[in-house]
Amino acid sequence: MPVSRKRKSRKSKPVRKQPSTSRITLPSPGVPILRDGASALASLLGHRQQLDTRRAEEAAEVAAPAVAELITQAPHRTDEELEQILCDGLGAALWHMEELPPGEIPSPETVGMAVVNAAAETVRSALDTAADVSTSWRVLSLVAGILPYPVREEADEVVQALVDGPGRKLRLRAPAERELTGPALWTRDAYGSRFAIVAPFRTSDGGQRWYLWDTDACGHQAFTVHSAFYPGPEEALAAWRDGVGQTAAGEAEFTPVYDPALAAAVLFREDGILRFGGENEAQSAEYLRSRRLAQSVVASLGPLQIQPSNLDAEKAAREFGAWLRKHRTPPADVDELATELASSWSLDAPEALYGTCSPHRVALTVPHVRDYYQDDFADEVLALLPDWISWLAERNGTPAELAGRCLPYASGEPFPGMIGADHRPDHHARVAE
Repeated sequence: MPVSRKRKSRKSKPVRKQPSTSRITLPSPGVPILRDGASALASLLGHRQQLDTRRAEEAAEVAAPAVAELITQAPHRTDEELEQILCDGLGAALWHMEELPPGEIPSPETVGMAVVNAAAETVRSALDTAADVSTSWRVLSLVAGILPYPVREEADEVVQALVDGPGRKLRLRAPAERELTGPALWTRDAYGSRFAIVAPFRTSDGGQRWYLWDTDACGHQAFTVHSAFYPGPEEALAAWRDGVGQTAAGEAEFTPVYDPALAAAVLFREDGILRFGGENEAQSAEYLRSRRLAQSVVASLGPLQIQPSNLDAEKAAREFGAWLRKHRTPPADVDELATELASSWSLDAPEALYGTCSPHRVALTVPHVRDYYQDDFADEVLALLPDWISWLAERNGTPAELAGRCLPYASGEPFPGMIGADHRPDHHARVAE
C-alpha cells in the first residue's frame, strides 16, 4: 500500500556521516535510568492491555445480540440464509465501529472470535440445562465456518473442546469443511489487471452456488472490491462485467485457471499484521468469509509455481529510456526520471502484473508520485507518464482505443468513483474502467 513518506528532492543526495572522533561520555550507571525505563515499559504495556480490553468489550457487545438473532432466525432459515444474516450483521457492526477511536477498533477476527465464544456459551448453557442443543450447535458451526486461518484454528479449539467434553454424550461432531464441487474459473479485463475468479461450493440441500471475487490489481496491490455468492457462473460474470465496465470487460469469458500462482496472488489475502481498512459495509460483510473461501480455492489449485515476470522496475526503466531516445527528444536526466517513474509504477502488486496499464492505475499513480516527491521533481516525473502509457501500450499490443482512455488521467484528472470521503484515493472503490 502506498504510504506518505518524506518527500524526496531531486537535488538532495545522501551524505554519508563521518564517524565522530570525540569521546562520548555516558552517564554513570544507576538505578534511576533503569527505573525510568522500566516505568515507561510498564506504562506502555498497561496502555496496550487497556486497549486490548476495550477492543474485546466492543467485540463482545456485538457478539451477544448477533448470536441471539441467529438462534431466533435459525428455525425458519436455511444454512445459507442464516450465514448471510451473520455476514450482513458483522458487516454493519464493523462499518459502524470505524467511528471509534483507531486504537479501540477491534479487528474483524476479534469480532468473529467473540461471536464464536458467544455461540459456544449458548451451547454450554443448553448442555448444562439438558435443553435442545441442536440450534445452538448449528449457529456455532456456521460462525466457525466463515473464519479464515489462522483465527480459524482458535475457533476449532473452542468447538473441539465441546465435542470432546460434554458433547461427547450427545455425539456432537465438529463442522465439516465447506466442499468445493468443481474447479475454480477466472477471467481478466482487457487491461489485464482486473480479475473475476469464481468457484462452486456445495449447499446444505446438495446443490451448489458460485462465489465471485472481483479483484482489482490496478493499484499498488490486489484488492477484492466485491465478493458474493451467485446462483451460477453466468450471473457472477454478468455482475463482474457491470462492475468493471463493458468496455474494459470486452469479450471476457470464464476459463479454467491456467496460472494458479497468479490466481492465488490476487485472491483476497490478509494484509500482513495490519488490516488495510477502508472497506465499505458490503465489503466488511464479506471480509471474513471471502478470505476463508479464498483459502479453500487456493488449496485446491495444487502446487503454486510462480512464473518469472517478463518485466520489472529495473528492466522497465532501461527499456522505457531507450524507447524515449528513439521516439522523442528526452530530457537530459531521462535515466533518473525513468528509474523513479518505473519504481513508482508498482509497489506491492503481483510481479506478473507489473507491465499492465489501465486508466485506474494511471489515476492512482499520479497522487502517489505527488505524495512521494517534492513538487518540482514530481512534475518532471509525471511529464513522462503519457509516453510511459504509449510505451506500455506498444509493448503490450494494447488497442489504441483502450490506451487512449488512460491518457486523460496522466494529467491528474480525477477518476470517477476513486476518491474517498477523506479526499484520498480509495483503494477499495469498485470502479468501471
